[in-house]
Amino acid sequence: MTVKQRKMAHSRPSLNRQRGAAAIWMGLTLVPIMGFTFWAVEGTRYVQETSRLRDAAEAAAIAVTIEDVETDSQAMAKRYVENYVRDIKTSSVTTIRTFQEQDLDIDQEEYTQYTVNVTTTHDSWFASTFIPSFDETQDLAGYSLARKYPAYLGDNNIDIVFVSDFSGSMSSEWGSGSNRSTKIDDLKAAIQAITEKVLCDDIDSCADDEDQSVRLDNKIGFVPYNIRTRAKYNNQVYAVTELFFNDNHRDWVSEYRYSHVDWNEWRTFDDDYVEDCADDFWECEPLEHKSWKKCKDKGKKCPTDAQYLLAETNQKIAKRVDDVLSKQEYVPKREKKGKPVYISYGYPDALEYVDFQTTVDSMFDDREVHSGSAYLIKDADLYRGFGQDNEDQFYNIDLTNDPSFVDKVKEMEEDGSTAVFQGVLRGFRMLNDGAPDTDDEDEIAEYNAKVKMILILSDGQESPQNGIFSALADEDTYDMCGVAREKIPGLYIGVIGIGYNAQGETGFQDCVENPSEDIINVKDGLDELIDKIEELIRKGSKSSGVTKLY
Repeated sequence: MTVKQRKMAHSRPSLNRQRGAAAIWMGLTLVPIMGFTFWAVEGTRYVQETSRLRDAAEAAAIAVTIEDVETDSQAMAKRYVENYVRDIKTSSVTTIRTFQEQDLDIDQEEYTQYTVNVTTTHDSWFASTFIPSFDETQDLAGYSLARKYPAYLGDNNIDIVFVSDFSGSMSSEWGSGSNRSTKIDDLKAAIQAITEKVLCDDIDSCADDEDQSVRLDNKIGFVPYNIRTRAKYNNQVYAVTELFFNDNHRDWVSEYRYSHVDWNEWRTFDDDYVEDCADDFWECEPLEHKSWKKCKDKGKKCPTDAQYLLAETNQKIAKRVDDVLSKQEYVPKREKKGKPVYISYGYPDALEYVDFQTTVDSMFDDREVHSGSAYLIKDADLYRGFGQDNEDQFYNIDLTNDPSFVDKVKEMEEDGSTAVFQGVLRGFRMLNDGAPDTDDEDEIAEYNAKVKMILILSDGQESPQNGIFSALADEDTYDMCGVAREKIPGLYIGVIGIGYNAQGETGFQDCVENPSEDIINVKDGLDELIDKIEELIRKGSKSSGVTKLY
């Protein structure tokens, strides 16, 4: 063996040992390298997934806040998370709703808040017990909070019709202490205060005033009522009913049906004449007050055939009129021989004669005030509850953006009985008349976006209590308010009881969508009345408003 060979043989074990050490060092070095690689790849993945999860939580929070359906909020939020975030093994999503009422005393705005908490579990790609890495499964968490501040009116315009009680009871005082005043005076003052806030002070300058320009197209209408509403025709004022009547009811009473009666002509008679004529042919005009019952015996001239015929006709009409006027109000517990005892007389809007279906189906049709069941208030001796024969006692004011209409309201007077359904039906028609008569899609869209509102102000129950209002409003039968909502897009109906528990009236309960919020009783005078009207306007004009993340 040469020296060179001996040296080479001597060096082999050392080289092998070095190679083994290098392998060990390489293996030890790869552990942190692989660890850094795992952390870099998996960490980047989880950073991205966490970012997407938080985006998903924010999107979900905004969505459920805008939708504001608490029972569906958790499922909706989960759908957002599962569509945003990838490779989810399991997920846990919770939503919490919080509502804050407005508190003007501490300048607290109303808002609806939703908190969304999300935890998702993912399978790690490079899990190892030897190399530093994430666990086999990794939880990621996200959180978001959104609040929705409702907008009241905002850039939307509004049409309001005040359906206002002008019955005699509105002349009574209310309030407390030195603040006592009449209900009617406070109603007028409240409408003036609301008008000043809703309409422009000056029509000419409204468009030039940035603060008022949004109110340029706001309008207010006014429908006063007692037992009926009123309308003018040929400079004469009629008491107008919004009802349609059934000609087939009690047809055995007379061949003359409800629609055959000229109710305006019969207004000048008194109830004694109607009752006497219905009972006795000889008490009917033109035989009445004539000594013709025994004309042959006394040798006097007898009535002509035409006079007999006219008396016969008048008796047939009188029988129908008497039957209608005597069936107005009854106390169910007061019966005579098993039949209800009627206690009112003189109201031609009789429950038993009302054609409810036609009334609701036709409530947006114009009324022919000079014919049918309308009657002039002048010399109306037969009927009750229509108030004064003063033609300016009250009248309707169509939707207007001219605030000076309140000057006319101030001059109106209260008197008569109460039939709120008359005012409500007339108010629906007035509000519907504000719709544009056009096929222009932009104009229609602008009108649909407009807030449309009926505010009913009443101080007492129907008088007479004949059940017509409750029957018309009944959701399970004719549902006049539901039909109105279908016709008038976005219609809101609110009720204020002026010194009266309006929440106890079933007709009001059926008319509004939320009785606990949309019917408000007021008892403390003008300031409270204004506040509550404004509260209903805020509720009725409430929109989705602005939603913000926090």
